[in-house]
Amino acid sequence: MKEDRIAMYRFLGIGFTYPEDKFEEIIQKSIDLVSKSYTNLNKEGYKLTGIKNLKKGLKELTEMKFEEWQAAYTSLFIANFPKTPLHPYESFYKEGIVGGDISEMLDSIYKSCGLEVFDDREMPDYLVFELEFASFLIENDKTCKPLFEEFFFNHLFDWVPNFFEDVINFEGSPLFYKALSEIGLAFLNKEKKVVKEFIDEG
Repeated sequence: MKEDRIAMYRFLGIGFTYPEDKFEEIIQKSIDLVSKSYTNLNKEGYKLTGIKNLKKGLKELTEMKFEEWQAAYTSLFIANFPKTPLHPYESFYKEGIVGGDISEMLDSIYKSCGLEVFDDREMPDYLVFELEFASFLIENDKTCKPLFEEFFFNHLFDWVPNFFEDVINFEGSPLFYKALSEIGLAFLNKEKKVVKEFIDEG
């Protein structure tokens, strides 16, 4: 199950990445690769739903011009007038701004594991980075266990479910991002219990 959980974190991170060149191909390949993990996790009680809507939503996005897909992502998550509707940053949920103390705290946590933020266009508390770091911690759970409670319960689990709910409830969210958030929300609801059990094992 460990490999399936890693795959799901990485899949969610890829799905919420800004669409770059060949993104349709990358997403389709990611869906194909994660399908087995999706099935395996459901057998373990994760109760994931949304994969059909995700595929339908991907089809809707790919019927747009690629620049329109990028524009849709930008208007949802990066910049819009008069107000950007959704903010994939922990600092926004906890401090009401993008950046600040939360970003610095996450940067320190990453560096304590020998990792650096590879894209200086984004803050360390960017959703995609936190999802990728979660997969890194699980992959390295024997050496990284002391960080589990701090990162998962004081950071990731403390805001990402709220972000997913906001994406699901926002009327203007494309079906792809709604479905991706539904999968992510169900996944994290079960993950909290799984990670807590791992921490409690001592």
